[in-house]
Amino acid sequence: MKIKKNYIVAGSVLVMGVTLLLGYDLYAKPFIFSKSVVKVKTSTDYLAKNYTLTEADVYLDKVSREDVPKAALTNLEDAIGKKANVNITNGVILTGYLVDTDLIEPGENEGIFAISKDSIYAINGSLRAKDKVNVYVVKSKDNKKMKVTGEVTATQSTSTTTKAEVKIDAEMVDLESLGKPIIEKAPVNFVRTEDNNDVTDSDKGNNNKRMTSTGRVSSPELKLTNEQGQALLTEIENGNKFWIVRVE
Repeated sequence: MKIKKNYIVAGSVLVMGVTLLLGYDLYAKPFIFSKSVVKVKTSTDYLAKNYTLTEADVYLDKVSREDVPKAALTNLEDAIGKKANVNITNGVILTGYLVDTDLIEPGENEGIFAISKDSIYAINGSLRAKDKVNVYVVKSKDNKKMKVTGEVTATQSTSTTTKAEVKIDAEMVDLESLGKPIIEKAPVNFVRTEDNNDVTDSDKGNNNKRMTSTGRVSSPELKLTNEQGQALLTEIENGNKFWIVRVE
């Protein structure tokens, strides 16, 4: 009788174990411990950089949550119609870093226009790639009243100014006096330092809400239409400078 009871207990434990295992494989694993992500499918070696993804190039797949990379795409709509930022091989999980989810890459009649330090009146030190900016024109008559470095204003002349004069100069040019921006909500492709390095929060990327930076902002590269780029060139040829303001 005791042996029979042991068999019953052992059988119950076995059934319970199989039930739990099946429950994990059929329910917990695919629905609780997994996440749907967008993957690439291609019959070639890779999808080339700047290739525009189509519906045939992507599919949804469930993977373990611990294997999901940061900024992974979870909806097909987030990938279809977007351009690849790099070469992407078959089966790779798409992320916001691999595809141009913000459409930063230029399209038809567009280009990436760099604004040099010499053409900038003022710019946000917190500016980062994928921000959006308004660009205001500061006419040449105001260009002698530049940003302050130490106790001296950066002027077109060789004369120096006192701290009091610097304060007066700083108050003579403001956004309201400049009127409507020449360009509104232009996407920022890159933000460069003087030695042409990218400006990010830290060496690990933009990860601390702009509290620090890897360098001083020198010049941005904006995605503009060719007409907007020509408008900037015309202002530069007229001796004007730009006040670049982060708006998004």
